[in-house]
Amino acid sequence: MHKKFFISAAILMVVAAGLATAALAQRPNGGFGRHSGWMLKHMTKELGLTEAQQTQIKGIMADGKTRMKPLLEQLRQNEQAENSSSNGTFNENQARAFAGKQAAIMADLMVEKQRTRSQVNAVLTPEQRQKAQQLKQERRQHRQERMKKHAQPTEQAPKS
Repeated sequence: MHKKFFISAAILMVVAAGLATAALAQRPNGGFGRHSGWMLKHMTKELGLTEAQQTQIKGIMADGKTRMKPLLEQLRQNEQAENSSSNGTFNENQARAFAGKQAAIMADLMVEKQRTRSQVNAVLTPEQRQKAQQLKQERRQHRQERMKKHAQPTEQAPKS
């Protein structure tokens, strides 16, 4: 019983991730990479990037976007194919095949994201990498605090 539940949950998560990524892929700048200009400005401000570092990082981000674009297109095409072949009945084999395709593409996207992140880190000085890690940890902590705040049940005012 638990095994079926976890398999179903995993399939739903992959499909949901695919839907979200497909939605991003349909945006004008392709979703991923559309914040690269803002991100570069933020990194420059927070980490004190030199002109040379900015140029290198801009190139790395552009290359990453180029590598991710076909993957995002594959996600979108798979999603469209799945939607067009849906006849209202559930076919577990089809659902698993679709989830498997989407999961493999999502894994490739995650690898490309990590590759880009690693290349950017290689451009930074040790001090900048340390500062970037500190900022990342602060963002993670802030996000956890927000999630905790929103997860707490709110007290209802007494009815009069």
